[in-house]
Amino acid sequence: MSSSLSAAQPAVPSTDRPGSPAPAGPVAGEPVASGPVADRVAQADTLLCADRQFGDSPAIGERNLARFRLGLTMLARHDGEAADVLRETAAASDERLRPLLYDPVLRNCFEVDLALLDSDRFEHSSFGAYVRGHLATGAAVDAPATTDAAPSAGSLAGPSAGPSEALMRPHRAAWPALGDAWVLAEPAPRGDAQKLLAERLMELYRDALGDGRAAGPVDPTDTTLAVLREGAELLATLLPAAGAGVLGHVSVVGFTSRESEEGPLQSMSGGDPLPSTVLLAPERCTSAWLAAESLLHEGAHLKLFDALRTGSVVRNATEQVPIPWRIGSWTVIRVFVALHFYVHLLVFRAAADAAGEAVRERFGPPPPAEDLDEPSPGTPAALNGEYRTSAARARYLAECVLSLPDESLTEHGHRFARWLLTALRLVDEDAPQPRERAATTRPVEPGPSRQDGPTGALRRVTPVDACALPGLGQLVVSPARSARMHWLNARSWTVYSLCDGRDLGSLHTAYARAAGLTPGSEEVGRQVGDSLRLLVASGLVTHDE
Repeated sequence: MSSSLSAAQPAVPSTDRPGSPAPAGPVAGEPVASGPVADRVAQADTLLCADRQFGDSPAIGERNLARFRLGLTMLARHDGEAADVLRETAAASDERLRPLLYDPVLRNCFEVDLALLDSDRFEHSSFGAYVRGHLATGAAVDAPATTDAAPSAGSLAGPSAGPSEALMRPHRAAWPALGDAWVLAEPAPRGDAQKLLAERLMELYRDALGDGRAAGPVDPTDTTLAVLREGAELLATLLPAAGAGVLGHVSVVGFTSRESEEGPLQSMSGGDPLPSTVLLAPERCTSAWLAAESLLHEGAHLKLFDALRTGSVVRNATEQVPIPWRIGSWTVIRVFVALHFYVHLLVFRAAADAAGEAVRERFGPPPPAEDLDEPSPGTPAALNGEYRTSAARARYLAECVLSLPDESLTEHGHRFARWLLTALRLVDEDAPQPRERAATTRPVEPGPSRQDGPTGALRRVTPVDACALPGLGQLVVSPARSARMHWLNARSWTVYSLCDGRDLGSLHTAYARAAGLTPGSEEVGRQVGDSLRLLVASGLVTHDE
């Protein structure tokens, strides 16, 4: 990770559409495919994992690891005491970083550290302190896979569990055949460093529940764990792409019992307070079907949480949308989160209806689909008897998304909407039709125009920290004096790499050569203009007046 990475050029930028859906599945706007329900379910399952930004779990994971590496490097610049351990961690292999990135305590600390850095209130890295304590217990991060030597204490070498996972005694895997998720229990720390970590883990657990006096996690019975595993296996069997994909975003499964004004807790996903974690009432594991639906629900939220870390979908985070079955309104991003879940749920239920005899013999017949909880008292839906089913709510939320002004969403947001609505139409022919946008409707942002542009020499700012993802055609980069990360697609990355002191005319010529386009063409002007405008606005490129 260094400024030298920023000058590398990705391949074939002229045809790159980072994040666009892969050819698998139907194209947005086309009629729903004809054929048996099972065929449409299979198409929807494939489509839900096709989008490189929001559906492709390996791509989502790769971007989050890049963000993790870059974030640790940024923190190291501002914390001299923890700089060594932060840089050493950032340089570890992907295999050794994953248990740290998806550890609930460390992920929370990392996000808090970045938020403090962004608000200019950062002093010392809490992430660095916990990692140092983890290493002091003899944990390790990066030995060659072929070595037989045992790692030494305080090194970043050799495989190990994440810090919070190491507190679990006995250690219990959630679904051994499908991933590395583990079961949350009362921590059993050894030594002062683990005691501090255990206290923080339980503090996050209580904060996620919204009750500082909540009891610790429920110790699941062997039967509960067996049904949990069956539920995961059922989910991956019904939806081999989307089901298995959401499970990969779950690191921790905990069981809890909690009563509130709205009734007993059924399930929840941790989000920022308790990252990568799903909490379930033990009653959710009384059948494989119930467990599978719960894991899909909360796993889909965690997957979207990971995806949104590296690509925003809304321009105005406070814009509100009325929800007829709830008191008050939701933000647009909450509308997207709910629609994302409902689409996954409807695909799951369609798959359950189409399940063959082998599935029914192994897991039992699927239960009849139940209506959702009643609308909040006094709402229009409660008074009119509407919006009690997942399908009705999904259609309403889809209409809300389609009615938003173009300028409300980013380019990611518009593609996200088309992708979700295309998948929804495969299992619900009455859902609203996704639509394509005209190229001329994109909002114009401040900066140099496509035709005129800045005068003088164009230069990349230095120094920068950067992490390249050549397989995804993306570069994430941050100027050393900034607390912001900027995600460049293949086109912007190429323009950025060419800003080495040349003027705008030379930049156009060099870009046309790199992209295989006709020099002086309107397409070259558009691609260079769009990219350069964003690079200048983000402070990554300067120009002489």
